[in-house]
Amino acid sequence: MLFKEDVLSIGQMVERMVDETAKLMRSEASATLKVVQDEELKVNRSNQEIEEKCLDLLREKDLLAEKEIRMLVVSTIISAKFERMADHAHRAAKIADWAHEDQIEIPAELIEMSKVVLRMVQDVLLVFVTENVEKAHDILQRDSEVDYLDAVLSKKLLSDLGEQDHAHAQMQAQFLFCSRFLERMGDLCTSIAKRIYFIGTGERIKPETSGIA
Repeated sequence: MLFKEDVLSIGQMVERMVDETAKLMRSEASATLKVVQDEELKVNRSNQEIEEKCLDLLREKDLLAEKEIRMLVVSTIISAKFERMADHAHRAAKIADWAHEDQIEIPAELIEMSKVVLRMVQDVLLVFVTENVEKAHDILQRDSEVDYLDAVLSKKLLSDLGEQDHAHAQMQAQFLFCSRFLERMGDLCTSIAKRIYFIGTGERIKPETSGIA
């Protein structure tokens, strides 16, 4: 349980990062890039601590049940994916902060993507805590919303990229990167959801079942 709480803690840090990133996307006055940066440092440190703790616990493997071993091994993977998600959130937040400083409007699709990804992170944490693994399928389906918004925004930004002045064209390119960061965060949420399902059931969600590889 203590190990599970450690993984939950890193997930909650990522949730705060994504929430602050979403606020930056909406240009909320209270949102700051520093919150995201500070949380990322904590995430990186906590991820290393989780790996070390897992190694220590596995040395006592004769005392562990099969599900407990799955929890230990897979949770280190989940922790690493949260750490990767934190990297993406930091990059997206920096772009949003840059746009705010330059007084350039952030596309509505990016704002919506950040909201959907935040809900996915919150749902992943809820499934992890409650072990209601059937809810993992809902998270996988929601990823299609992020993919759709990414496709729409990419097409829009690329179609009018040449019509912008240099400053706006540069920002448009950054918005493309931001969209990809959020899309990858959605993918990471689905990957975490699949692994939570495996912890609880010992079975893997097949691609044809979820519609997601």
